[in-house]
Amino acid sequence: MSASKPTPQGRKKARPYRSLSLQRKFLLGVGVIFLAFCLIIALALYTREKSLLEEAAHEKAEMVMAAAAATRSYVQEVLRPKMYQVLGQDAFLLEAMSTSYVSRAVMDRLKETTPEYQIRRVALHARNPASDPEPFEAKLINFFAAHPHLQSWQGLVQIAGQSSFVHSRPVYFTPDCMHCHGNPADAPPDLIKLYGSKRGFGYKSGDIAGVTAVSIPVDLALAKIKERAISIFGLSLFGLSLLYGGIFFFFNRVVIHSLRDLLDIFRHGLRDEKELELLTEAKAKDEIGELTAAAQVMVSHLHDTRQQLEEYTENLEGMVGQRTEALEASQRQLQEKIAARNQELHTLNTIAELITRAVNLADILPRVLLQTLKLIPARGAALYLLRDNPTRLELQYQENAGHLLPGMAVDPGQYQAVQDEGVTDLPSSLVQAAGGRMSFFACPEGQNCLNVPLVCRRQVLGVMTFVQVDFNEITPERQELLNSVGQQIGITIESLQNVEQLVHSKDLLQSVFDGITDMMVLLDRDLRIKMVNQAYLRHYGVTLGEILDQPCGSPPADHHCPFSPGSLKTVFQTKQPMTEEVQSGKGEIFLVHYYPIVDDRGEVVSIVRNAQDITAAKHLEQHIQHAEKLTSLGQLAGGIAHEINNPLGVILCYADLLKGQLADFPQGFKDAATIEKHALNCQRIVADLLEFARGQETERQPTDLNPTIEEVVRMVEHQFRRQHCEIELDLEPGLPLVKMDANKMKQVYLNLVMNARQAIRDRGVIRIKTRHRPDAGKVHLIFWDNGIGIPPEIIDRIFDPFFSTKKTGEGTGLGLSVSYGIVKDHGGDIQVESEPGKWTRFTIELPVEDAR
Repeated sequence: MSASKPTPQGRKKARPYRSLSLQRKFLLGVGVIFLAFCLIIALALYTREKSLLEEAAHEKAEMVMAAAAATRSYVQEVLRPKMYQVLGQDAFLLEAMSTSYVSRAVMDRLKETTPEYQIRRVALHARNPASDPEPFEAKLINFFAAHPHLQSWQGLVQIAGQSSFVHSRPVYFTPDCMHCHGNPADAPPDLIKLYGSKRGFGYKSGDIAGVTAVSIPVDLALAKIKERAISIFGLSLFGLSLLYGGIFFFFNRVVIHSLRDLLDIFRHGLRDEKELELLTEAKAKDEIGELTAAAQVMVSHLHDTRQQLEEYTENLEGMVGQRTEALEASQRQLQEKIAARNQELHTLNTIAELITRAVNLADILPRVLLQTLKLIPARGAALYLLRDNPTRLELQYQENAGHLLPGMAVDPGQYQAVQDEGVTDLPSSLVQAAGGRMSFFACPEGQNCLNVPLVCRRQVLGVMTFVQVDFNEITPERQELLNSVGQQIGITIESLQNVEQLVHSKDLLQSVFDGITDMMVLLDRDLRIKMVNQAYLRHYGVTLGEILDQPCGSPPADHHCPFSPGSLKTVFQTKQPMTEEVQSGKGEIFLVHYYPIVDDRGEVVSIVRNAQDITAAKHLEQHIQHAEKLTSLGQLAGGIAHEINNPLGVILCYADLLKGQLADFPQGFKDAATIEKHALNCQRIVADLLEFARGQETERQPTDLNPTIEEVVRMVEHQFRRQHCEIELDLEPGLPLVKMDANKMKQVYLNLVMNARQAIRDRGVIRIKTRHRPDAGKVHLIFWDNGIGIPPEIIDRIFDPFFSTKKTGEGTGLGLSVSYGIVKDHGGDIQVESEPGKWTRFTIELPVEDAR
């Protein structure tokens, strides 16, 4: 049975549908739920706002109640006892001793500033009629009398026709109250005179005296709360009404219309009268019932259809046999094509592997050409590459194609003039292939040939030529395959050419980099060493593998990075080159230049650091400055010495005369001797100044250093040993002679060993060593001691005249200056090294005599 969907026109002509009960049920339920939701929201808001109002009113009433309680407590505990003490036990002063009166007076004054608060303290049978309770207050007194365990009560009540929040507390009689509220005979006479003996008496301690109540009107606040609750209910109802309308529209469009369309399909698709009668009966129900009846009809149809299919199955065996034979034939053809494609894929994989392992074009091109020959029926092949300056095709390799041209010039303008496929000569066909198009042509021997362009990124890099080709076998699929191979070879050619250019550029850059005598380092953003030159490796005696990718500041690169982290930070921030002087831990001084390298976004990605070793230049500069300073000081000292020497001579002369004249006066003779002693000391200092200023003529003779050193040691060895200081000699035998003034050099040795002894606090060792340096043509004299050392801040000043760390009177500060001058006068040099608190080493370099 077949069914056709009714047209819209036919649907319009159908009789109108009755109101659908399913839609009414759903919408009625949703409406009830929405209405209940609105009511719940409004009631919840009203309850919450009312609760907050009561809490706020309770807090305010509690404050007022606390003030009243504090007032009563003060009257009971402080004021009333004081009044009894002053006036006597029978006295009674209403304004100071009655807690009810004082509390009411305070509350009345409080109402002047807060008129909305109603504060009352009332009692049954009160002496003052103003304190009689209202009916509601009388109920509160009775309530607290019936519930003595309760300490307070609060709530919303109607007072004088308006809603008020009332907070009340009971007031009980205490033993202190019995004097005025117990037996009238015990009450103060003034109280009886004022109120009489009938009201306010006859109570016992613990009886309820009354209540203190604070009432706050809340009509306006409750009205606002109701108004907000009604507004929220209205807004919620309005919003849910809109949602209700949307749900009505959505349910009607999506559910009801879909059910109608589905039922229409069943109604118009059924032609059996029995089935139509079943659907008509189902209309008495809702849409779901009608749809259920339609489903039963569909199940019946399916059952009938299954019976028909079982009958058809018996006739299928013959049809399946025929179809199987056709499928087997198609499968054989498919297997043949698969075998051919597998062969092509194997060849392509082989070419891809060769391309992947390619190192240079000379190795890869012949092997790729042989593999490509396996893809097409051809006798031979050749491969041309396109060269520049001038532009020409050059034959790189051929296989069974010896008759092809070795090369030919190509005009780049011809690339655009692609010719027809009917090309008959090789040059024109090659030009056509160089233009990026596969071309067929006839070889000179009457054979069919084929050119395949080698392309990379739409640029032709060469041509692959096949000779003696069967054009009938070159199907469109094989043409696509050959074009793909040409593209792969073109990509390989460009990659290898780029690699060769990069290697050449790298080698050229590295040669320039290594040719720079200064130390060059390339650092990335993490200060990792990415590249160094040979000068750097030679200077530090390391290999590239030891420091490559190592961060400056961590082993083994921590000693190979003379730089200031703050300077690098500045370069990263300013993105500008920078220069600074840096001293390494070994005492080397470098002039360091920082050159930032920025990317396209202007961010510093790496820094080139150039470090020039200026240690020797700095030392030379220091020596020059020191020599100039010594020269200036020498000239100044010479002038001063000449000016002082003459007055000293006069002082010595007169001191000698005074000694002769004062021979009979011991004290005067002693004073004259003291003058003479200090004048002679000054004369010695002047002599040292003159010697430092102009130097004395020296008699230089070829001399062996070792004996001169031994003589000086013998002079002081006994004295030093008594002072627990040992002198150790390590004198190299057979030293070459040095042309020098032996006496002057002995003065230098003696000065150095005396300074060493003075630097040793308690026990110590002085080591004297001599060594020959044939490569430098010099002899080294080394004086080492384990004394207190020299602080770094003064080590550059120890050779300055008059500089001394000794106490006043222990030295002139000229010893090392004079020694420095003597060594320099001999063409040598003297250097000092020290580690404070551990050791000091003086090294003297003297040139050796040419002939022994």
